[in-house]
Amino acid sequence: MNHYDIIIIGGGITGTAIARECSKYQLTAALLERGTDIGIGATKGNGGVVHPGYDPTPGSLKAKINVRGANLYPQLARDLNFGIINPGIFVIGFSDADEAVLKHKLEFGIKNGVRDLAIIDASQMRNREPHLAADAKNALYAPTATVVDPFEVAIAFAENAKANGVDILTSQPVIAIKKRADGRFQLITPDQQFSCSYIVNAAGNHADEVARLAGITEYQMKPRHGDLLVLDKDMVNKPQTVMFPCPGPDTKGIACIPTVHGNTIVGSTATMVDDKEAVNNYGPGIQALIDGIHKILPELDAGKIIRTFAGLRPVVLDNNNDFFIAESQTVTGFIHAAGIQSPGVASAPAIAEQVRDLLDNAGLKIVPKSDYNPYREKSIDFDALSMAEQDALIHQNPAYGRIVCRCETVTEGEIIAAIHGEIPARTLDAIKRRTRAGMGRCQSGFCQYKVIAILSRELGMPVSDICLEDRGSQMLCGPVKGGAK
Repeated sequence: MNHYDIIIIGGGITGTAIARECSKYQLTAALLERGTDIGIGATKGNGGVVHPGYDPTPGSLKAKINVRGANLYPQLARDLNFGIINPGIFVIGFSDADEAVLKHKLEFGIKNGVRDLAIIDASQMRNREPHLAADAKNALYAPTATVVDPFEVAIAFAENAKANGVDILTSQPVIAIKKRADGRFQLITPDQQFSCSYIVNAAGNHADEVARLAGITEYQMKPRHGDLLVLDKDMVNKPQTVMFPCPGPDTKGIACIPTVHGNTIVGSTATMVDDKEAVNNYGPGIQALIDGIHKILPELDAGKIIRTFAGLRPVVLDNNNDFFIAESQTVTGFIHAAGIQSPGVASAPAIAEQVRDLLDNAGLKIVPKSDYNPYREKSIDFDALSMAEQDALIHQNPAYGRIVCRCETVTEGEIIAAIHGEIPARTLDAIKRRTRAGMGRCQSGFCQYKVIAILSRELGMPVSDICLEDRGSQMLCGPVKGGAK
C-alpha cells in the first residue's frame, strides 16, 4: 500500500493546480486521475478564456477566487512556460436593455476588484474590431483578460508538481474509499491501494460520485453541455478580441475567442444534460453557434470550421451557481473542490490556495520547502525557432529535421520528447495536446499513422495497442501497408 499525507482525486486544471500548491510544502502527496492523461475531462472542453471577474456576484466565493486566480496567471505563465495572450474582452450590447446589463456587470467588476473596466461606444469598438455587426451599440471592455490552452496549463501544473515530489498517477480510477479506525483513508483503484490522512476531491463532473464512495451525500451534480467550433488559422478578418454578447443567467453566451496558437474558437452553447460522458456534438448546437456568432461578426466564414468539440461544465445543483469548496461536514479530512464550472480556468490557481488553507485549518502542518522549484523548462517548439536555431537543433538531433505534422510543423523530435516527458504522452491525443500534431487544418489526416508508428516504436507496443485517448480507443487492428507497423 502507498502512504501519503494527501491524495488529490482528479487530474484536471483544478486538481493539478492543487497538486502544484501541495508540492511547495513538506508533505507527501499523490494525484490520482482515472483517465490516461492529465486534463482530459472538463479542462479540455472549453475556450480557455481567463475571465477577469466582472461576472460573479460580489461577495460570492466564485467572485473572490476568480479575480485572485486571474491575477496570478501572467506570473504563472512566465514561471511554467505555457502560452498566454492578452486580447481583452468585449461584452457587446445591442440595445438599451443590454446597456443596463453592461452597467450592472461594470458595477460587479468594480466591486470584485477588476482593474481597468470601462464601457466603450461603437466607434471605440470598431477601432479595434472593424467587422463587428452594424447594430453593435456599446461594450463592456475588460482589457486585462487573457487566454490560455487549459490542457497545456494543467500539464504544466502537473509536471512542476511532479518535479517537486508529488506522485502523478494516471489510469487510476478510485472505486472505493474507507475511513479506517486510525482516522486515515484507504483508497482502492482496480490495481492499487493507497492510504492518506486527507483527501481533496477535484473529480470534476464525477465529484459527487467520489464523495458518495466516502459516504458523503452533501451535494448532487449535473453537467452543462457546451458545443464549440475551431476555425482555421488562415481565416480572414480574424478577431483580435474575445467577444461575448450580453450574458444570460447561466452562461456568458456564444463567444468568439482568439487562441494562443492563432486559431479562433467559437463557443459555447449551454444545455443541462444527465449523461456525464456526453461530449458528442449536436447539430442544433452547432447551428446555434454559427447563428449566434454571426450576430456579432456577420462576415465570419463558417466554411473555415476545421473541428467541432464539446465540453461538460460541472454544476453543483442548488448552490446558486457557485463553486463548492469546503471540508465535508460529515467526514473530517475530506475536502471538496466541486462545481468548478466557468470561470474554472481563471480560478484554478486561487482554488489551490483556498484548498491549502482548508487543509491547514483541518490540521495538516503546512511547512514550506526550502528547495521548492517554481519553474518549468520550456519544451522545444520547432516552428517558433529561427532558421539558424532550427539548423543547429537538427545538427544536434536529426529527429528534429523530420516533419511529422505539416499543418502545425511538428517534428519527430518534439513527439519523442513528449513521449518521454515528465508526464509521458502515451496516446494520440496526449501527443496532440503537447505538440499540436493533428490540430491543424487536416485534423491528423496525414500525420496520424506516423504518430502511431512513433508511439509504437518508443513505447515498445504493437500499433494495434496504440489508443486515441482512453482504454478501448485503439485506432488500428494491425499494421498498415506502407504506414504504421
